[in-house]
Amino acid sequence: MRGSHPWLVLTVALGCARTAPPPQPQPQPAPRAEPVDTGVPPDSPLLEPAPAPAPVSRLYAPVRLAFVGDINLGTETLPDGVPPDSGRGLLERARPSLVGDLVVGNFEGVLADTGSSTKCLAPPARRGTRTEPVKARGPKPQPATRPNCYAFRTPTMLAPRLVEAGFTHMNLANNHANDLGPAGRESTDEALLALGVRLYGPLGQISVDTVRRGESLTTVALVGFATYPYAYNLLDIERSAAVVDSIRPGVDLLLVTFHGGTEGINALHTSEAAESLGREPRGDLRRWARAVIDAGADAVIGHGPHVLRGMEFYRDRLIAYSLGNFATYRGFNVSGPRGITAVLQLEFSEERRLQIARLVPMMQLPRQGPFPDPDSAAISLVQRLSAEDFGASAAVITRSGEILMPTQGKERDRRIPTIHPGPPQRPE
Repeated sequence: MRGSHPWLVLTVALGCARTAPPPQPQPQPAPRAEPVDTGVPPDSPLLEPAPAPAPVSRLYAPVRLAFVGDINLGTETLPDGVPPDSGRGLLERARPSLVGDLVVGNFEGVLADTGSSTKCLAPPARRGTRTEPVKARGPKPQPATRPNCYAFRTPTMLAPRLVEAGFTHMNLANNHANDLGPAGRESTDEALLALGVRLYGPLGQISVDTVRRGESLTTVALVGFATYPYAYNLLDIERSAAVVDSIRPGVDLLLVTFHGGTEGINALHTSEAAESLGREPRGDLRRWARAVIDAGADAVIGHGPHVLRGMEFYRDRLIAYSLGNFATYRGFNVSGPRGITAVLQLEFSEERRLQIARLVPMMQLPRQGPFPDPDSAAISLVQRLSAEDFGASAAVITRSGEILMPTQGKERDRRIPTIHPGPPQRPE
């Protein structure tokens, strides 16, 4: 076998050495079972088919949440802008109401110990504009700044006050999150994440958490919108709905917050048209909020106008158009209605339906944190604004702060269980 390969010869030899396999036994039919005489006719109703196994159903956990509006613990960009004693006690009186699996606020400003803002610098003079000659000696002139412009830099030493008060999540989709540019946003992220606070709001940052009760669990998502390029943009209603629709299948509860609308003492009413602040568009909020509920949001909570606004129910989902200022130590006007605030408490049942909604009235005075309001001004204000702005869809607010759907308003005397303060449970 000249030219043959040894491995080929070995393979052939082994193949020839195999013996034929023994014949396989043929399957035999099983003996026919003889019917057993039970004494009951085959069509008798006493004979029932075996029940099908019960489907394995998922157990959902009830979820408690608390929301507040704008928070700025202090700023080094304004005189006397930082509270004494590192802000200890600033949020202490509101602490009993800040309870829930998720406790959420809107952080207005930047957490940083260094850096300066170019936000308020006046635009450079146009060509051809006469300017004063530069002096040869003397201090360098300071750049001109725009009036009524604020940029906030909160010292990082104040950040622990948020955790001590019970906050678990902070929204960073607002107009002051970019006061120090990208470096400031990064510094804020680092300071809050180091304390275990969950963040959401900037593009790509959606908070998804799991709340457990024994063997029951519920996944909860928070997504924030604003009118700025570093956040999900509420000016684009179609795109906003697409963002919510893309999140919806992966979670059990989806809460949407937004920072929009005009600002100030004249911003109490929610417009039926698109709003603006000067020349800056601030959103067609009614149309936007209803669109994101159509896309799958379970509730919509707003802030931005620095005052409380009315609430409505759309498709049995709550829309709170503004929670106003909550804890704004410096740089925010808190006189009159601007100092009226509240905590919005929500509880979703095991069926993932809104079971309890309550408004806890608070007040804020200059250079002080929020505190419980014995006169319940927030309840009276939101009652009136809801009825005036939303008519048949307006939320009904009882004297004790319970928030009812319009159909429940006819049963005002029916008591709804309130949320009793207890130790907050952090989500996983």
